[in-house]
Amino acid sequence: MKLYKIPDKFIFRTIFALIILWNLKYFFLIFQIPFTMLFVPYIEKNGFYSQVSDIKNAVKDVKDFQDEGKVGFVSDTLQANVFDLEDSIRDFYIIQYAIVPSVLKNDTEETYAVGMFEKTLQKPKGFNEVKKINQKTYLYKRTEK
Repeated sequence: MKLYKIPDKFIFRTIFALIILWNLKYFFLIFQIPFTMLFVPYIEKNGFYSQVSDIKNAVKDVKDFQDEGKVGFVSDTLQANVFDLEDSIRDFYIIQYAIVPSVLKNDTEETYAVGMFEKTLQKPKGFNEVKKINQKTYLYKRTEK
């Protein structure tokens, strides 16, 4: 009985060819991506960008909003739990990103406050609604100190 030795070069070429054939299925994705980006409205479908643009556009119309420097944050989540829940943290930082250079604080001690409500609308005491930004976001201004 004679054993035939398979050359290492043959094994390497076979494995390399299999890897190339396996990855050919991804080759056509290169051509699909640019066309997909042209015809799919990503910005409208992306909740983050639509939320940020809604807030930016609403704040732009308010005269003395940027002069304040600090803005309060109101939510239907308890004030102590805002940074414990993932959705509350996301909402807080979305608003902070949208109102830059102003600083968002997790309280209602400032002249303006932005409220983001998932379940129930709870207007803060001493504030009037300036603008409804979208279905769950509101801009408030303090009426009494």
